[in-house]
Amino acid sequence: MTIAADAPPLRRERLRRWTKILSAYFTTQTLTQLLGIASGLLFVNFMPVREFALYTLAFSVITFFNFVSDLGSTTSLVYFFRHAQGAREEVGRYVAAVMSLRRLAFLLGAGAVLLAFPRIAGTKGFGLRESLPATAGILLCVWFQVSSSVRVLALRLADRYGLSYRAELTGGGVRLLLALILVACGWLWAWLGVLVSSCGAAATALVARLGPETRTQADLRPYRRKILRYLLPSLPSAVYFSLQGPLTVWLATTFGSTRNMAEVGALGRLGLVVGIFSSLTGVVFLPRLARIHDERVYRARYLQFGALLLAVAAVLVLTAAAVPGLLLALLGKQYAGLRHELVLVVGGAGLTLLGGYAVAVNLARSWNRWEGLAVVALMAVQAVLVASLPLSTTSGVLTFNILTAATGLLLQLVITLGGFTRPEWVRWMK
Repeated sequence: MTIAADAPPLRRERLRRWTKILSAYFTTQTLTQLLGIASGLLFVNFMPVREFALYTLAFSVITFFNFVSDLGSTTSLVYFFRHAQGAREEVGRYVAAVMSLRRLAFLLGAGAVLLAFPRIAGTKGFGLRESLPATAGILLCVWFQVSSSVRVLALRLADRYGLSYRAELTGGGVRLLLALILVACGWLWAWLGVLVSSCGAAATALVARLGPETRTQADLRPYRRKILRYLLPSLPSAVYFSLQGPLTVWLATTFGSTRNMAEVGALGRLGLVVGIFSSLTGVVFLPRLARIHDERVYRARYLQFGALLLAVAAVLVLTAAAVPGLLLALLGKQYAGLRHELVLVVGGAGLTLLGGYAVAVNLARSWNRWEGLAVVALMAVQAVLVASLPLSTTSGVLTFNILTAATGLLLQLVITLGGFTRPEWVRWMK
């Protein structure tokens, strides 16, 4: 009788707590994402197509370089937080170790970007006077993103969500303000657009520095070894998956024209609406899942969070199919006829939303023994798609994207199922 009497108050308390959590998230994160989307849409509407094509190409490199400098190391903090049972000093050493590894990866990759980006841009008719300033902006942006992403996650693991939200809002506000200044002054060059994002990332990193200290006098070599050992089985797949974000832009660059590059980039800005919800995984779900040690409760929460993301993806796709003209109006007249392409890009973003959630949980639980096999399977599917789809068109590139996202989601769900039913088959570290 006591348990039955206590159950309704417990459910009400849980409902109030999650209402508060999600209200804070959607208030701050929605505003943060909208600030970023608004600044991007300003460039879509006012930047000349040729300049926006270079801007799109630069951002594809930023996305790739940011992933390569990470390769799952930042997400590993969720695993080590759970492993260390939240011990502040121990977690701080893991945070410092991840920061040092990512900065080293940045320094190793910076030279490759300096050599490769001007050459790639040159194949589409952009000279060094256009590509070199954009290259500098790429490097600055990734450098500050490395610092901001690690520090913001450290704040959330320390349950300092308010400061993490303020840091991201500050970055988004700086980016929008500078974008407005560029539009007002008519300074609509690609490299300045990239520099705006660099300033936004720097502002986020600066505010986030008020959180947990990432410097420590402890010897970080044992912690780096543990992180690298954790990452070892998934490194090949992490490198391959780092290609997936910018792959549509690179396919448009390889097989299409600068117009195709600009269309893929412009539609991608609408796909970023999904980003309002994609950060739910890292911001809300993973830190709270990391605190759950009862497997039955963990499985129930995993399914509940996944169902919420599935509902979000379905609503967004239905909205894109029902009122495409309304959404395309945000891009301006240059992109008004891309109705079918809009549904493809939002559908692909929805599948990526779900796939990203599955990947994040698999990595957080160290269910990554099968990641190499998943990569081989995805590569085989993509090879077939490249050979069979018309990649010289925007629609063909976006069809490739949605089929790739569907395949990746399916493979990750197979791994997740193994984790819940036969964890010893898929777990790399205990």
